[in-house]
Amino acid sequence: MNSDRLLGWRAVAPALVVPFLGCLVYFVWMPEGTVGKAAYTLTKLFLLFYPLVFVCRTGWGGLWRRKEGEGAPVRWWTIIWTGALSGVVIAAAGGGLMLTPLGEIVRGGAAGVGARADGLGFREHYVLFAVFVSVLHSAMEEYYWRWFVYGNLSKLCSRGWAHGIAGLGFAAHHLIVTLQFFPAPMAIFLSSCVAVGGVIWTVMYARQGTVVGSWISHMCVDALLMGIGYQLLGMG
Repeated sequence: MNSDRLLGWRAVAPALVVPFLGCLVYFVWMPEGTVGKAAYTLTKLFLLFYPLVFVCRTGWGGLWRRKEGEGAPVRWWTIIWTGALSGVVIAAAGGGLMLTPLGEIVRGGAAGVGARADGLGFREHYVLFAVFVSVLHSAMEEYYWRWFVYGNLSKLCSRGWAHGIAGLGFAAHHLIVTLQFFPAPMAIFLSSCVAVGGVIWTVMYARQGTVVGSWISHMCVDALLMGIGYQLLGMG
């Protein structure tokens, strides 16, 4: 392993692990009060600022437009409609699952979701929180998981491994969350769906060379999830 490759893994490894560890702190070990809220905030700040540590080496190429020399640019109209269509299809599939017996299992976790939302102080500002998650947080996750994590993994290993590792990293902290509310088989199933969604978005990113399409898709999916959360909290 040459030095460039080693430095690459040194940069990517913390990016794969810190969101998972942060989620353990603010969602499992100390979910209520100041410590939990601080851990949540610090984890999100890490997602925002950690890639900036390396931007002097990587540049901004591939974030909102394809890097030069990596193929012909994709038309913006194509990026927008594929993002919207994929998001609607994924959201519709999720909505369909809520009409099956799996939906009853999800609704069975409503009390736990409500208690955790109260502990972290989300319930009283749920609409603002939902807008933040659907629009801004989804943008931050695309910037972090697709542009930074997958973008660097694709240079360190094959595309297939890069898609898989980035998808599993993206799903890992979701597994921690779902295990708090649902039986392990259900939590693993839901987290596997997240991993598949992550791979869909890395494939979109790899083909389009921009996070715009995957961000549009991600917004649609998060809007559905926030709507389900609204119902689980008894606010609708």
